[in-house]
Amino acid sequence: MNSKAMVSGVLRSLWRRKVRSLLMMSGVLIGVASLTLLSSIGAGTKEVTLGRFKNMLGAFDTVIVQPGGAKNRGMVTVSNTDATLSFDDAAAIAREAPAIRQVVQVLNILDGDVSYQAHHETAGVFGVSVNWTQVRRDRAVEGDFFDQGDVDALARTAVLGADLKAKLFPTEDPIGKTIRIGGVPFVVKGVLAPRGVGPSGQTLDNLLYIPVTTASKRLFNRDYLTMVVAQLKDETQSKAAEAQIKALLRDRHHLAPGVLDNFTVSSPRAVIAQVSAMGSAMGKMLNMVALLAMLLGGVVILSVMFIGVAARRREIGLRRAAGASRNAILAQFLLEAAALSGLGAVIGAVLGIAGAQLVGLMQHLPFVVDVPAVAMALALSVLVGLIFGLLPAWRAAHVDPAMALRQ
Repeated sequence: MNSKAMVSGVLRSLWRRKVRSLLMMSGVLIGVASLTLLSSIGAGTKEVTLGRFKNMLGAFDTVIVQPGGAKNRGMVTVSNTDATLSFDDAAAIAREAPAIRQVVQVLNILDGDVSYQAHHETAGVFGVSVNWTQVRRDRAVEGDFFDQGDVDALARTAVLGADLKAKLFPTEDPIGKTIRIGGVPFVVKGVLAPRGVGPSGQTLDNLLYIPVTTASKRLFNRDYLTMVVAQLKDETQSKAAEAQIKALLRDRHHLAPGVLDNFTVSSPRAVIAQVSAMGSAMGKMLNMVALLAMLLGGVVILSVMFIGVAARRREIGLRRAAGASRNAILAQFLLEAAALSGLGAVIGAVLGIAGAQLVGLMQHLPFVVDVPAVAMALALSVLVGLIFGLLPAWRAAHVDPAMALRQ
């Protein structure tokens, strides 16, 4: 039998036995649909999470230094940290750490009282050095960020985040207006572009920036920093930069060998690596669930094909009596199994993609198709059909035509 006649015969056979064909497809269809759906949702969730970390961190080519050592957890502020990170420490990092391009000095609180006329809000107040926008990739969309002259003069100027601007100035242009931070007057100099939300889903725009010198001397009355953001010359050298900063600060803080650090050095890249690792582990677990569903689909193919072979013994006997070889019978049944598995996989992939798009719309996730996972599922489905269809096909090929015709 030539290939064209065999394919035609397979299609006729599958069409005549629609219910049996649907049963054989169902398991693979469910497995591929679940694999496509779960992998797409996982990819979309990972994209959102990484995007939120990027929003929060601003850039990945940095190393972050915080005071207080390992005992501190979460965001350090002037109210919950020790005075172990000085302005001189920041200058020394910029001057003496070979892997560092520049540093940003930060002094902040997260619950500052900010008001304008009848509007009163609680917002993050960040005193930063003038190079903040260079390192964190922020930009002013209204007015300007403060300059070095403002930092040197301890100027009472402020740059608002987009959300805080909307709350304090819902209908007014804020530039040049005077707000109060903890009762101290500041003139609004600019408004930053929105940054969106962080990993926890909270906004990153309900804050304002003032010169770090002003924060230190005229607002918080603190002569130490809550954070130093050090920009790397080479973003692949974060480990070397961390080691240089640790050695430098331990020497400056006169810490004897064996004494714990009174500061913490961390890398955004390490955080992203942890998030990616968690996402990969979750993705593997979900893929294993989908793979199990596909294997169960293979068992369905095996069972239904055995039943089909028993029901089609007379047909097989007639074909053998008409001259069909055992190899032709084997090939036909394998082709039927592979065709049904492949068709089930295609339908499952379409349903999985549609489901992922629906979930994305409902959960506000980006629509991402994990193409390698879908391709793997399609290939695996055909393989499952061939493997689980092999034994029934072999049994069909070895049906005794004389015995089958006597039934």
